[in-house]
Amino acid sequence: MKRPIRIIAYSSIFLLAAGITGCGQNAETPSSGEQTPVASQSAPPDTSNTQGATASAKGTGASQPSVITPLDWSKPSGGEYPKIKQGDAIWIDVSIADQRVYIKNGDETIYTMVTSSGLDTEPGTSTPRGTFVVEPERGDWFFAPQYQQGAKYWVSWKNHGEFLFHSVAMDKNGNVIEEEAKKLGQKASHGCFRLTVPDAKWIYDNIPVKTKVVVRD
Repeated sequence: MKRPIRIIAYSSIFLLAAGITGCGQNAETPSSGEQTPVASQSAPPDTSNTQGATASAKGTGASQPSVITPLDWSKPSGGEYPKIKQGDAIWIDVSIADQRVYIKNGDETIYTMVTSSGLDTEPGTSTPRGTFVVEPERGDWFFAPQYQQGAKYWVSWKNHGEFLFHSVAMDKNGNVIEEEAKKLGQKASHGCFRLTVPDAKWIYDNIPVKTKVVVRD
């Protein structure tokens, strides 16, 4: 997975080309401009968007596996979005352990998004840890033929199109791949941060270039 790949992405602003690794991986970008990401800090985990239920087997008292209700990837994961004002000290804090993206204003968490970071099973599926900034590259669509996956509303935070915030995975026709979307809240990507579609669009529309991004375990 940790090798150059060819990605098709469409951007209303520009066309990018490069060779990279990760889920966004800088490559050809025909109509939105996304590339392949590989990376992803604190606050208590937000469990309001998933529910676990443990049932007992009739007559035996044996526990059954917990049933998790998938997050609705077509809706915001944290309720109504905050309004950012000029002068606010906005930055993004990502916790791999929590699988959460915390939008911060100084020390205050003003919004929490459920995410899926990299699987971290090998270099090609790992999310980098550290301090980064939102980069100029962003787009409204990309597709990576190698993975047969694409996504909407991508914003680069490392390596200029390699590591991104973007929506849940989609097929080449822009349809959500439900099997992948149901993994929100657990590690699942090639290194990027997957989000619900509205959450990805909110970052795409509201978070400016040079915003600090901290990715921690």
